[in-house]
Parts: sequence; C-alpha cells; structure tokens
Amino acid sequence: MVPTNVNTRKTGRRRVLLPVVAVALMITAIQTAWATDGHQLIGIGALQEANGGAGVASPKDSTWVLLNPAGIVDLDRRFDFSFEYFRPYRYIEPHGLILPNSAAGRMQDDGAFPIPAMGLIFPHGQGAFGVGLFAVNGMGVDYRNSRTIIPRIFGQNFDRRTQYGVMKLSLAYAYKFDNGWALGVSANLDYERFKTDMLTLGFWETSGKNNWDDGFGGGLTVGVYKNWDRWSLGAAYTTPQWVQTFDKYKDLLPDPLDLPQTVQAGVSFKATPDVELLLDYKFINWTGVNQIARAPIQGGFGWKDQHVVKAGVNWTVNPKWTLRSGVSYGNSPITDKAVFANALFPAITELSATAGVSYAITENSDIHFTYEHAFGNTLTDSGKGDLFSLVGKGTKIHLDENCFTVQYSYKF
Repeated sequence: MVPTNVNTRKTGRRRVLLPVVAVALMITAIQTAWATDGHQLIGIGALQEANGGAGVASPKDSTWVLLNPAGIVDLDRRFDFSFEYFRPYRYIEPHGLILPNSAAGRMQDDGAFPIPAMGLIFPHGQGAFGVGLFAVNGMGVDYRNSRTIIPRIFGQNFDRRTQYGVMKLSLAYAYKFDNGWALGVSANLDYERFKTDMLTLGFWETSGKNNWDDGFGGGLTVGVYKNWDRWSLGAAYTTPQWVQTFDKYKDLLPDPLDLPQTVQAGVSFKATPDVELLLDYKFINWTGVNQIARAPIQGGFGWKDQHVVKAGVNWTVNPKWTLRSGVSYGNSPITDKAVFANALFPAITELSATAGVSYAITENSDIHFTYEHAFGNTLTDSGKGDLFSLVGKGTKIHLDENCFTVQYSYKF
C-alpha cells in the first residue's frame, strides 16, 4: 500500500506540472499558428472548432472567455486544456514580368504546427471569473527558393520565409442580472512574434533578416448573453488589439501588426432536448489595421474586410456521447489584385467543415476530439492591382488545411 502522503505529493506535482507543460507548449506554438478567418483560427479548442467557430450564444468551456465572456455565467467551475495538430498545405507559382522568380516553378510547404489552449472558470454568486491562455492567430511559409528574381541575381536566397504568431492571455468577469441577461468583459494581453526575410520597398532583404522580433499589446472583449428555455442569444465585440511595432522590421512594417476589431453575434436553438442548432455571423475589420489594409506599393498587404457565417449542430446521443459538426464560410481578405504581394502570407481559405465527438469519462471529466478541413483555395494575380500586381500577373498561391484537436475538460 502506498502511504496517503505520497499520493498527495504525486497529485500536487501533477497539478503543478500540467500548467508548466501547457505554457511551454503555448510558447512553442506561437512560432506559427495557422488560421482560416484571415490569420485568425476559426475556433479555439475542440468544442468551438467542432461547430465551425459558432456558439457565441452557447457557452461550452473556458475558451468562451474570448468568444463571448458573458456566456461564462452558465459554466461550472472547470479546467480545459486542448492540443491541436495543424497541417496546412500551401504553394506558390511565381509568374510575371522581370521581378517574379518564374524559374522556381511550383514551391510547396506542408509543415505542421502544434496549437495549445488552456483556461479556467470560477463561478461566484451571480457572476463568474475566467482566465485563459490561447494561441489565436498566425501564418507563415518556408519555401525552398525566393519569390523574386533579385536574390538570385546576387547569389542570395531570401524573400521566401515568414512566421507570425499571436498568444493571448485573457482575464474575464461576467455577471447575470435578475432579468436573465448577462454582461461580460475580458481584458486581453497580446504577445506577438514575427520573423521574415521578405523583400522591402527598397528591393532588398529586410533588416530583420529572418530573426525573431516580438511585441506586446492589448485590448478588450465585451459580450452579452441570454438563455431562454429553447433559445439563446449572444453577441461580442472585440476592440482593436493595439500592439507594439516590430523594431527589427521597421523597413518592412512601419506600422504595428495590430489585431483587427471584430463583431460576432449569433443564436442557439434547441430543436429537441438532445439537438442544438447554432448560427453565427462574424465581421473582421482588416481595413481598420493600417499595416494590413494599406496598398502593397505603399508597404501594406491590401487586405479587405471579412464577413463570415458559421453554423453548427450538437447531438447528445446519450449521457456518455455527444456528436458535433460545423461549417464556416468567409470571403478571402486577399483578392486577385494582391496575390503576388501576399505570396508569403497566403491566408486565402474560405470554406471549412468540422466534425467532433465528446465522451464523458466520469461525471466530472470529458475528452473531446475534432477534425477540421479547410477546403483548398487557389488565387491567381489578375495584374489589375498596383505595380506589384502588374509585374506579378499570373502568380498563383494555394492553401488548404487539415487539423486534429484533442481536449480534456475537468469540472471541480
């Protein structure tokens, strides 16, 4: 028989070790965390992702600290940890006049990345506190050869790599009023990392030379939520997340890579006691971020705003098993007038489908699995944009994605 104090010490060590390991994985993940709502993930964790990112009116776990902090008033005291294996496939075919490296042919990259998330919920009276640490945004490529001809002329091989990732620490509080409406707010601390060897407007490699640079920033998310017998409504507004400029890359990015303001609103309907239907609309204001919205010839990326529709269904088969599915569709923020300029930032997928399953291990613990596929999208530069579009006419970029997420949830 093992003495009780030994078991207690082992349990204590496990409780300490799990958050430490989780944080280490988070830091590793933000080197590049891919996404499909522009450079945002369609959903965080297995439960959000399984419904295509829908659910602003249907709180399920601690990731709602970000999606809609008001919804956490209906959650039990809980801990959630998820781990996503994200495998995007992307390629570029440079074409055009003088500047593109047309001789490179099709260059491909299918590197995979880990994306963890973790959070806690603490109910308190008519309110609730929440905290979460999430990898939420990212993009990147690593091609074998340069997108442009200039490096080849000088025996160099830059202008072929980018990595960008964002981690977010969120602290939330929500309160449910006597009329049933809940109001929640989360304060978000953002940490960005970035590196690249891209060509600048001076037609030479950026001074950052593919070395990591980082910056901190922050903003708020404010949400409302109400649940009736069969219907629920929810909405959340996230302010712009103002972030520091990358000092090493001022010759490439003179303005900071702020995160855009977003609005997401939706409805949940219990078609039967066991079947829940979800429908959300999300607006992403990329044109409100100077560095992203500015035309490529002015040092930007020329992104447009996104309008995204998300739908999901949850079916509680029995007390042990729940099946989930979802779909997300949003226009690409990159148009055919800015393909060449965004060849190293190909955030162009539009349609994603998801499926997931949850299993109740015990009364207090659950495990969840989700698969997501972002259907391939290929864009060809029309040559009808600015100078970079004109010289890069015919350049193709492609992106599709597959990811698998496992999540453990514990109620205590």
